[in-house]
This record gives sequence, structure tokens and C-alpha cells, in this order.
Amino acid sequence: GAGRDGAPGRIREAHGGTLFLDEIGDMPLALQARLLRVLQDRQVQPLGGGKPVAVDFRLVCATHRDLRVEIAKGRFREDLYYRLNGLTVRLPPLRERQDKAQLTERMLSSFLPGRDLQITPEVALAMSGYHWPGNLRQLHNALQTACAMLDDADVQIEWGHLPDDLAEDLRFAARPRLDVDEAADLRSRALHTIEQAMQACAGNLSEAARRLGISRNTLYRKLREMGLQ
Repeated sequence: GAGRDGAPGRIREAHGGTLFLDEIGDMPLALQARLLRVLQDRQVQPLGGGKPVAVDFRLVCATHRDLRVEIAKGRFREDLYYRLNGLTVRLPPLRERQDKAQLTERMLSSFLPGRDLQITPEVALAMSGYHWPGNLRQLHNALQTACAMLDDADVQIEWGHLPDDLAEDLRFAARPRLDVDEAADLRSRALHTIEQAMQACAGNLSEAARRLGISRNTLYRKLREMGLQ
């Protein structure tokens, strides 16, 4: 980052300390080459000219990508990879962690300190077996939303406190898997039920959702999935 008044840039600011580069796997190739030169020469060239400036910093990087796969696809420089690859720590995704209950308890305590909150056994069981595609951020946002939906007297988080789309996904993930014929039959019946509700309500989505016992957002999503919108 350079400015007319001589902003030093992040690398020079990190001199004598630690520079953290998040999502380095998404760094453009041209910028990778510049970073490699800095790591090799231990100096930076200020934009606009001037003498090179020596820098000494500790480097920590993070990425959600497999950098060896990115190298094979030509999206990450192999020489930079081996320059960076010292101590590697892999953080497992939430679905692989065995401490989800402890994580959940810690998050709930941070949202509502001093309030002893529990999750109903049915919801907790569904959450424990869910694949959590959004990882920790998804769990964090879901619990934060649930806490916001609680009444003052509530001591348990139930289905109705969860974001609508997550509750639906949890229920679906907890169901026994159907074979192809059963799944097609179930979809056909769902389609017929939704069509009937839409006709009975003359296309009023809010009223149709109320009769079906689902939220309007869920009805919108079902209509899109079934090609009815």
C-alpha cells in the first residue's frame, strides 16, 4: 500500500515482527512472484523509486486450498510453496471435530453470559451429525441468530429458534436416506401439495406458506427447486 505521503506498506510495517497473509492460496501469480522476491532478497523496493529497504519479519500464512493441487493446476508457484512451507498446522473442518458440543457451549456463553442455555436433545443430535459446509462461521451465525430469537424465559434452543434454512437442512440430514423411487414419489407429492396450496390461495405466497406451515423464504426456495417460479 503506497500513498503520496509515503505510506510504508504492510511488509515494512511488519519489520521486526510478524506478517500474517490470509488466504495466500488466492494470491494472483504476479503478486506471488513479487512476494517470492521479497522473501529471497529480504528487502523491498518502495514504489516510485528510492533505495531498497531491508526488512526482517516472521511470516505466517493461511489458506483453505490444497496448495499442492493449486501447483499442479498452475495457479500457485512451486518455488514460493517450498519457500513458505515450514511448520504446517492443519485445522480440521467443523464436521471432523469431536468437540462440537464444547464449542457450542462456549459460543452460547459468549453470546449470553451468565445464562445457562441448553439445546434440546433432538436439535443437538441433528447438529452433531450435520456436515456444516460453512464451517465455524456457519455455527457461530446460527447460534447467534438462535440467541436473538429466544424469549427472556427460554432456557432451551429449539427448532423454532434456528434460521429457517438451517433447520430444514438439519431435518433433511437426519432423515433416513430414500431410494430413487421413494425420493421421486416424495418429490411428486410435495409438488402436488404446493400446487394445491398455491391454487387455493390464488397465488398468494404468504397465505400459501402459512397454510403449508413453512416460511415464505422456504416456499420461494421450493418453487425454484421445482421450477415453478
